[in-house]
Amino acid sequence: MRVTYNTIANNVLRNLSNNLTRLEKLQSQLSSGKKVIKPSDDPVSASRIMGLRSTLNANSQYNRNVDFLETELNIADRALQNLSSALSRVKSLAIRGANESLSQEDRDAIAGEVNQIIDYIIQVGNTDIAGRYIFGGYKTTSAPLERVEDDIVYRGDDNTRLVEISNSVTVESSPNGKVLFVDSKMFDTLISLKNALLDGDATRINDSIGKIDSIIDKISSELSNLGARLSRVELTKDLLSEKSIKYTDLLSKQEDIEIEEVVLKLYAQQNVYQASLISAARALQPSLIDYLG
Repeated sequence: MRVTYNTIANNVLRNLSNNLTRLEKLQSQLSSGKKVIKPSDDPVSASRIMGLRSTLNANSQYNRNVDFLETELNIADRALQNLSSALSRVKSLAIRGANESLSQEDRDAIAGEVNQIIDYIIQVGNTDIAGRYIFGGYKTTSAPLERVEDDIVYRGDDNTRLVEISNSVTVESSPNGKVLFVDSKMFDTLISLKNALLDGDATRINDSIGKIDSIIDKISSELSNLGARLSRVELTKDLLSEKSIKYTDLLSKQEDIEIEEVVLKLYAQQNVYQASLISAARALQPSLIDYLG
């Protein structure tokens, strides 16, 4: 095979280009701190990096979901405790109002306090987080409870909101207001008690006591369920934190350079490139023979 000047020149220029490409890649790695600048540098590593980043992004969203859910559940827990305390107070007032020796004036005063507690329970039922009402089901933008004299209307729906805390794993948020207030007949019972006190009807007052006990039991059951969800959310929060640390470390190992190693490679490649320039300068010097053919 005859080796011509053009063959030598093409080989020299190709080798120079390859050396320069390797030098440029090392410089880019050092300046960016990343092993893979573009997918074509290392398709396998690029695919792993994209997968890890996708996992971390999803994990970050789950963390935000868990943080919000934890806040809402804590607020709901406090609200239900307040409801339970208010209902316990109403029960005590009912027991006192059922005393036949009590004057009607005293019963009227008790009825007035019960009426104030009804307003307080409505206030608790309209608990919100930054304008987002937690007991209205999907209807979170408007207050779920409204009172017009002795008519208390629930304006939410019967849906229970779910929050995704992991891949295909959801947890219920706050209890639904329809279950708490409508299905339990809470306000019907309280309004009936208030009117029975105003009427001085001891039988109706006594009847309301058992009903109040049932409502308190319902609230206690909801509190237990809510506490279990809170515990699960807290455990999930720890798991997500551990997962974030693990995958961040994996991503760093996959895409971050070892600076000392790259610096040494860069110096070595610079020497190779300088040597190839010197070699090229000598190899590409034209001679009389080249001109003659």
